[in-house]
Amino acid sequence: MNLLTTPSIWIFLPILLTSVLVLVHRLPKLSVWIACLGSLLLALAAFIFPQSLEFNLLGRKFLFDDTFLIFNRGLTLTGSQLKTVAMLYLFSFLWNIAGLHFSVSRWFPTISLAITALWITTLAVKPFLYAAVIVELIVLLSTLLLTPRGKQAGSGVMRYLVSQTVALPLILLSGWMVTGIETALSASPLILRGTVLILLGFSLWLAIFPLHTWLPMLADETHPWVFSFVFLMQQSSLWLLLLEFLDQFAWLRNLTGIFPMMQWAGVLTVLAGGVLISLQTRINRILAYLILIETGYSVLAVGLINQGGGYALALSFIPRVLAYWQWAYTLSSVQQIAPEIDGSFPSLRGLFSRLPFHSMSLIISLLSLLGLPALGLFPAKRILWNSIADLTFHYTPLFALAVAGMALFILRMMHTLLTPDPETASSSLLTAGEESAWQIFILCFFTLLSLLMGIFPHLFLNPFLGLLEPFIHLLPPG
Repeated sequence: MNLLTTPSIWIFLPILLTSVLVLVHRLPKLSVWIACLGSLLLALAAFIFPQSLEFNLLGRKFLFDDTFLIFNRGLTLTGSQLKTVAMLYLFSFLWNIAGLHFSVSRWFPTISLAITALWITTLAVKPFLYAAVIVELIVLLSTLLLTPRGKQAGSGVMRYLVSQTVALPLILLSGWMVTGIETALSASPLILRGTVLILLGFSLWLAIFPLHTWLPMLADETHPWVFSFVFLMQQSSLWLLLLEFLDQFAWLRNLTGIFPMMQWAGVLTVLAGGVLISLQTRINRILAYLILIETGYSVLAVGLINQGGGYALALSFIPRVLAYWQWAYTLSSVQQIAPEIDGSFPSLRGLFSRLPFHSMSLIISLLSLLGLPALGLFPAKRILWNSIADLTFHYTPLFALAVAGMALFILRMMHTLLTPDPETASSSLLTAGEESAWQIFILCFFTLLSLLMGIFPHLFLNPFLGLLEPFIHLLPPG
């Protein structure tokens, strides 16, 4: 058995590290630092590893294989996929390094590292059908984090588990149905049925409108830090998996109407998210609608893959993560500093006078996700807005309504944060200055990073276009 393989390093090694974390889970600080160090080293190794998988060390030449065979099935991580691997382990590091400061499960370091390794496994396993089984395993592990210890699973967790589980047989059935279809191209009914099952399965996985109803319920029941990590990893990985499906199967990407259908699904999802977020009065649910809106943008980007949508998807990868991280970190920190905040809008009234940097950080992360010029997500969203404007006029008023809905919510939130509460004005002044210097530094750093990405995208974002390299049929060179 050849151990000099990329799956051995970035799949089996972290799973082995997870086993160590199980043994020390009662020592939360040690668990967090082991998970952080392991994730960071794996991310750095993937960044610097040569794409040829060959390097010299101390005068010796090492050649790594990109495939590991197990039970006659292959796990393949090519050199072009290592950028994605590095990103996922970097996300694990970012969420673990700050998770120690919040009241999350002591199992978070262990399960988060296992989930990261399993998401990479879904991108590596061949044939693709096994990816659906691994996704279901990830969902089962995620429920351990999403359900607070000592509490009964809420309706949001149960609906999440059901919707994700229903997607499993749809993907498996589609795979069975289209087996050998490349040699039977005349079997158009099978192509159509297989496509419907695949798209429905991904719609359930990604909570595309109108299959999203469990998402805000789950966000209201779960700690923001845990919720943001679970669905960031799911959203990021499933888009890469969908692109791999489209790249691998010509019959799927060449089906008439497949991309226009994705465009409409994306626009309607963005519209639903924008309208619903404008009506929200629960701050804990906001991240769910932000995820719904970004899911819509990602669907639209895949639908516009021939009009620059792929580049928009790659350019949005890191800024979206940073905006999620900033929102979840700020909200978790606010709830830790001020436990009396119950998640309703009235409880946030006058927060700016007490926590000015946290208040500004909440607004800036929202403005970044809105696509405000000079912030991180503007370059990617500008590509999509220009593409849909050039393609057809029908999408423009729907997008205008969606953006207006999110902008209205941001204005409502600014008004709430700046308006003092007469009943608590005196106590708010007495408790001013609760923000530590370290918290202020973190919030300012991520705000500055978002500004730099928006102002200098050619320096900070263009290198991430390499995430598209594995999809050579979907996005041919040039």
